[in-house]
Amino acid sequence: MRRVTLVTVLLAACVAAAAASAQMPKGRDGGMGSMGGRSGGGGPAEGRVMSANITELVNIRLSQLEEDLNLTQPQLPAWNTYKTRVLQLLDDTKRGARVSASEASAPKRLDALADMARNRLTAVEDIVDAGKALYAVLTPEQKNIADRRLALPLVTLTGNDTGGDVQLRLPPPPAPAKQ
Repeated sequence: MRRVTLVTVLLAACVAAAAASAQMPKGRDGGMGSMGGRSGGGGPAEGRVMSANITELVNIRLSQLEEDLNLTQPQLPAWNTYKTRVLQLLDDTKRGARVSASEASAPKRLDALADMARNRLTAVEDIVDAGKALYAVLTPEQKNIADRRLALPLVTLTGNDTGGDVQLRLPPPPAPAKQ
């Protein structure tokens, strides 16, 4: 019963994340807007700051985690499996729904949405398995880091991470020409 509840919650989170990302307004850069980032006092201030979009945020989370874990050569296969599975789910999430409203009846579209959610749940379970396998080969110091951050890329993919702690610094706008 508990597994069914967990599966249902994860399934709902994946569907909700896909729906929410499809409804997010796009910023001028094609990203997902500011997502809580600040632009230093409003207006075109020097050192403008913008939060990362989901793709950037997942990649930042993975890169920082890999760097901070300081993995050894024997640990790299487990890391690569984990990273690959996260990136595969990211790619799948970016592709979104593959059934057009004009191509199928409502029951077929509903079945396709359920299939998509099941596939994403399987991908999440694969990430969980890969994460546990990676965790098993980490040192106690690395496990301390992993306890805090190993799940962050997956949390980001399910729409529960705004990336408030990660800021991309954009170059300041060019100075106006003097006349």
